[in-house]
Amino acid sequence: MKFLWLALKDLTLVARDKKAFLTLIMMPLLLIAILGSAFGNMMKEDEEASIKKFTLGVVNLDQGQLSKVLTEEVFSKNLSKQIAVKYYQEEELNKKIQDHKLEIGIVIDKDFSQSLMSGKGTKVQLITVPDTVIKATIVQNVIEQFSRSVPIEAVVSQMSQPVQAGNPGGMDIESYGKKPLINETTIDAKTKPVSSFQYYAAAMGVMFLLMTVVQGVSTMILEKEQDVFNRLLLTNLTYPNYLLGKMLGLMVICLTQAFIIIVGTKLLFGVDWGPSVSGIIVMTFAFVVNASGLGVLAGSFIKTEKSFNVAGMFGTQIMAALGGSMVPLYVFPDWAIFVTKFFPNGLALQTYLDLMSGAAFSKILPSIGASIGLGLFFFAIGLMRLSLERRGKYA
Repeated sequence: MKFLWLALKDLTLVARDKKAFLTLIMMPLLLIAILGSAFGNMMKEDEEASIKKFTLGVVNLDQGQLSKVLTEEVFSKNLSKQIAVKYYQEEELNKKIQDHKLEIGIVIDKDFSQSLMSGKGTKVQLITVPDTVIKATIVQNVIEQFSRSVPIEAVVSQMSQPVQAGNPGGMDIESYGKKPLINETTIDAKTKPVSSFQYYAAAMGVMFLLMTVVQGVSTMILEKEQDVFNRLLLTNLTYPNYLLGKMLGLMVICLTQAFIIIVGTKLLFGVDWGPSVSGIIVMTFAFVVNASGLGVLAGSFIKTEKSFNVAGMFGTQIMAALGGSMVPLYVFPDWAIFVTKFFPNGLALQTYLDLMSGAAFSKILPSIGASIGLGLFFFAIGLMRLSLERRGKYA
């Protein structure tokens, strides 16, 4: 248990440092207040204003009558005040959405009418750019309602025919309208819009947690540079105990900072972090494990504090920019959003946004597992690196 007093030492040093307190606690809340006030509820307001009229891209691969009724009668005529329908080829539709020239589109399968009439269920692919929550919900609800109510005449006709062996029309009346119709790609019907205050609370929070890790690892490297590390080893402190103590200290500091940021933004600015309290707690712990593991790994390779400070701060800014802390994620293409999940802050930010949008705890389990797994992997590599370094010196 020798690693505990090492973690306690780091915590005591941070508690006595007023400059560190201001950097870790006051700066995040100040920046969140400035950015949230400057942008207001721009993200939410823009979404609400745009739902008055929007274009729905349609790829109709079906030759049946029901797909024409859905696109021409339901969307084009009955919902003409809210939706403008424009037809595309499938490749062209994907290109338009990837380039953000079109926000939402659907692809109707070639057997749409036949499958729907037979009661087998069918699929409609819903394709959207990120954060077009309300528009996607409108389109999804319309299609699902259509699947339940059309064609009523066909059902009545089947029921009115003389009873024969089996069901000659092939219609499964019991299961009709109950099977899933829409295959979504980037949207959840229960998702709620995220305001600017919510977005920047999460974005600034993960960015400053990375900065905290950089400061903690700087102390670790300074100890190695000033031979404090070697003197610690003379006390029979093993490499695993040293790294575990450093990582534990970092985790406690980061968790404290995260707690203050989450509670502070909730009380001061009314930021809603989502209904899943357990999801927020567990994801915060997973992110801290990931970031601390990465910091310990970096500290095991870099030998001088000055070089790490430059590289660490520069790397933090790059990760913050690519992870969505400086530029909102919704302006990035889909592939870039996927790539940012490999950064600790990018994965954490997207998970926090999912929780703020109403995601359940079960939905974020893959992100939690990935964060903890990466953190432990980084820690193991750092331990191997220090062990090899010591063997090289005393071989």
